[in-house]
Amino acid sequence: MSTKIKGGSNTAGEANVTTDYALQVSLERDAENNPENISGIKIFSENDSGTKTGTPYLYSPETDEDYRLRVSQDTFLDNETFNYTAQNTGKHTYATSTLTGTWTTAGFTTNGGNVTTTGTGMAFGTYAEFPLITSGLLYCEFTGSLSAALTTNFVIDAGLFRRGASTAYAPTDGVYFRVNASGMFGVINYNGAETTTSAFSFTHTNSKKYQFIIVVSEREVQFWIDNILYAKLDTPVGQGVPYMSTTLPFSVRHAHTATTGSAIQFNLNDYGVSIAGGNIVKTLGEVGNAVFGSYQGLSGGTMGSLASYANSANPTAAAPSNTALTANLPSGLGGQGAVTAAVGGSTDGIWGSYQVPAGTVSIQGKRLKITGVRVDAVNIGAAVATTSTTVQFSLAFGHTAVSLATAEAVAAKAPRRVALGFMSWVVGAAIGTSPTQGAINAMFPEPIYVNSGEFVQLVGKFLVGTATVSQVIQFVWQPIYSWE
Repeated sequence: MSTKIKGGSNTAGEANVTTDYALQVSLERDAENNPENISGIKIFSENDSGTKTGTPYLYSPETDEDYRLRVSQDTFLDNETFNYTAQNTGKHTYATSTLTGTWTTAGFTTNGGNVTTTGTGMAFGTYAEFPLITSGLLYCEFTGSLSAALTTNFVIDAGLFRRGASTAYAPTDGVYFRVNASGMFGVINYNGAETTTSAFSFTHTNSKKYQFIIVVSEREVQFWIDNILYAKLDTPVGQGVPYMSTTLPFSVRHAHTATTGSAIQFNLNDYGVSIAGGNIVKTLGEVGNAVFGSYQGLSGGTMGSLASYANSANPTAAAPSNTALTANLPSGLGGQGAVTAAVGGSTDGIWGSYQVPAGTVSIQGKRLKITGVRVDAVNIGAAVATTSTTVQFSLAFGHTAVSLATAEAVAAKAPRRVALGFMSWVVGAAIGTSPTQGAINAMFPEPIYVNSGEFVQLVGKFLVGTATVSQVIQFVWQPIYSWE
């Protein structure tokens, strides 16, 4: 049976309708006097319109038992832009067999030599690995392009996966985009067993940059290109999570299974990994050390440890200068050094010096955040004679030239100073004696910031001393720092 509703235009006893014959409906607005008439509305968010999948992707928000809407924030785990010309060996590992990768200011490129040779391959990725945490989401995002039309006998994978140990470096576990002669796919790999989507309805334009996003939860994996959802893969039956590993690195691999029909390259411009769903509290400095590396060089700059600390070697003694770092004294962000004992006076000497890399289009212009400094020393070479030895230490920072005499000006900064303390050795202090006060451990509740291009230096001044022949103060210094 059917019921006809007669529509009217503000006519008593008749329903109002729109010009396209939809009923005009309003909900009860007086919750205080008519609570029994209040009805509920289901709220959904459209995450994707279904342009490629054919079905809109909708989810409703979640409210807890105390009426709070569930919210969360993203936590950055790693991020990198490839605008420099040499590998960051502190963050990334690289393996190759004939097919090589190249670093330029335009990005990291697979198959830099444009070879078509069979049985060749390369793999690139992070040392760091990234977790999927319970009800949270793990995001992997990267931007890149393909240089040519798809050809035969090649495969490129990019995403979160464990790289194979040898050519063709095939993934052994993970989730990733794959492109080969048949097109582009999404892949779930559980300890070597792959589950793939159908080929996407996607045709690339040569050298055009696309944004690729993988969203991982315990129950499904989504594959997005330029903010359009192309496919979802449910976690295979019998598996608790999409992949067997509890953590995965970001990886790219390119391999030729036979001689390819023509050369093809993948150019990677950047990548980022983040986690969502949990309110993980981290300072910007903690995030910086996780992303940029702890106590090591930044991408585009000096690789390896930033501390001047030669392996299995003692430093050569030198006399500090007020205007430059004397040869043999530590030129890193911390390290070991040796200073010849001097007559007491008023001259500040640079015992250790580091310049924060100046930002350029290819070098990250980061701020150095210092939360503490440790200095320790020992008397060597000869016992303290005639008079005691006393050294006053300070931290100089923020100056735009190496000299401690740098003057403040409209385009230059003089050094800022923070006192660190004193070290003293009494007359007769033997070789190997530590200072009377022990080590200096200066902590800064309010951090010290040093901008890109500026210097930070350990400064020492002999207040008392007699320059005993062969007497040397051997020291170590270490700023406690992070990058922001």
